[in-house]
Amino acid sequence: MKNRRQTSTGLRLQAGFTLIEILVVMILLGIVMTIAVISIGNTQSEQLEEDMRRLLQIARLTHEEAIINQQTLAIKFSEHGYSIQRYDPQGKIWVPVTEPAFFLPKELDESYEIKLLQDGLSVSLEANDDPEEDSGSGKVLMYASGEMTPFELIISLPDSDIHYRLTGDLMGTLEIDDLQAYGSNADENQQ
Repeated sequence: MKNRRQTSTGLRLQAGFTLIEILVVMILLGIVMTIAVISIGNTQSEQLEEDMRRLLQIARLTHEEAIINQQTLAIKFSEHGYSIQRYDPQGKIWVPVTEPAFFLPKELDESYEIKLLQDGLSVSLEANDDPEEDSGSGKVLMYASGEMTPFELIISLPDSDIHYRLTGDLMGTLEIDDLQAYGSNADENQQ
């Protein structure tokens, strides 16, 4: 009994943790990590849903603005966002629209995977730094007549089955599959 230390009350001091204590801590850490991962996933999916609703409303406003002001507008999509542009027939260039404030360029979450299809073909969304050589790639045109470039925009979260598809047809109808816009109801979206 010389190797064991005893206190004045006769109890033995422990030098470490028991196997049961370690297992309980590991189980608790596993539960906390699971909850954290689920929370982060929901936050990203909720943010994507919010961004898609906003994009649908901006697209509708852009379409209406083109008709009301009798001008050609475009939504220019990039790898991580979009901006609204107006065609200037005198200068034969596209000019960024900054008024009203909701037409300012919008950066989306960098983790989103954005794919634009026009006529069933994938369109490049790579940025072109030279405004003189603007090829029109990545643009959805909206005309004063109410027509628009038919398109399909798919935005998804990587490593997930969460994705939304925004479509626009030649006559200017815009909709997102399985998602209602703000202030709309299911009957309006089906028309």
